[in-house]
Amino acid sequence: MKKEILNTIESFDKIIISPDMDGFISAKLLNRFNGSVVVGTYDKNILCLSDGVDPKDCLFVDCDINNFDYVSIGNHMRMINDRMSEKSFNPNIHFEITKYSDKFPFATAYLIAFATGIETSATEMIRMAYADSTLRNMESYSENMRVWSERMNCPAVEYVMHNTSVAKQIDDGIRTVYTKQSFTNRAYGKPRYIQELSDNLIKENVPHETIVDGYKYKTDKVGAVTVKKYMADIFSYAEVFGGEYSITYYDRMEW
Repeated sequence: MKKEILNTIESFDKIIISPDMDGFISAKLLNRFNGSVVVGTYDKNILCLSDGVDPKDCLFVDCDINNFDYVSIGNHMRMINDRMSEKSFNPNIHFEITKYSDKFPFATAYLIAFATGIETSATEMIRMAYADSTLRNMESYSENMRVWSERMNCPAVEYVMHNTSVAKQIDDGIRTVYTKQSFTNRAYGKPRYIQELSDNLIKENVPHETIVDGYKYKTDKVGAVTVKKYMADIFSYAEVFGGEYSITYYDRMEW
């Protein structure tokens, strides 16, 4: 798995991330790995970009893209034999996971930390444990997490798997500072969304180029039959619960 992850991430120095804790931490790790800089964000509804950026030249991080021409690394549950680029990496596809309860239960940042061997500080491990509620997944999915932890040997994973009372208290504490995973809100209009995003990229010290524009796309929640039927019209998707899929079409909406 390490080799495949490195093959996906090592040739990109421009990245488009999810605008949440997982995306921000992943961006910092990738910057230390190869100098990658954030030039956009994608939250499966809204795509924001810096000036002159072609998304095809970028790596989508924590965003699983359903297009042969776009490269991504993400952790979301998806169908086997879809339109994912052969250069992309998804752990569930890599291990041919078909059962939702067996899906990858960690945040995307863990894939990057594991493959690159980049040192993660105590603060970063705490934030990674908060990202996607990774530490809290131990409450309901501990056995599945043990299975995946054996595939990823790194300190950040060990921090979660030890699951100490201190770690739980720290996780409770970080939730009072970061009450939501996202660093902006898709309910905002375009100017406020981009401003909130930009302010937080600066506040969190995420290396980036100035975000200047954004586009909103049509989204829906549908069943597997619909996903298969309209696969060529879907830019990205993820199974959000057994048999239900969150999808994004190529069609733009007014924003």
